[in-house]
Amino acid sequence: MKTTVLRAAAYAAATWSAAFSLVHLYWLLGGRTGLPDGLSVTGNTPLLVIDVLAVPGCAVAAVLALAGVRPWGGRLPGRLLDFALRGIAAVLLVHSVPSVPDWLALATGARTTADFDAMGRFATLLYEPFFMTGGLLFGLSALGRRAPLNSASPEQR
Repeated sequence: MKTTVLRAAAYAAATWSAAFSLVHLYWLLGGRTGLPDGLSVTGNTPLLVIDVLAVPGCAVAAVLALAGVRPWGGRLPGRLLDFALRGIAAVLLVHSVPSVPDWLALATGARTTADFDAMGRFATLLYEPFFMTGGLLFGLSALGRRAPLNSASPEQR
């Protein structure tokens, strides 16, 4: 795979993560757009805790994605950064895997969106595909750390 594609994936992963951090912050502050009708993060303790943890967690993930392709990232221990990028990818992909049967059922016509309640539609059509996208982007970012950077020295990256 071309190095430029892998580097672009790292920037996309950082953007994805920063956007997800902002979405969680919006929900944490009481916003409801993008949530199923009647659901509020502030009125649901487990979701509130998730958002309190997700805002800084996603921000850190964005920085880690950039660290793989920016010059200042060379100051971080390479193995630790590789482990972090792969770990983020794994968590996001594992999170989205339970929706794969629903996606297949929808794709083959075995189910329709009418078969899902509001939360099921939200998870299957919006939330879990977003997690899958992030997992794939972070996975490509981790691969990009192993790809040669057109013979650029670490100081030039």
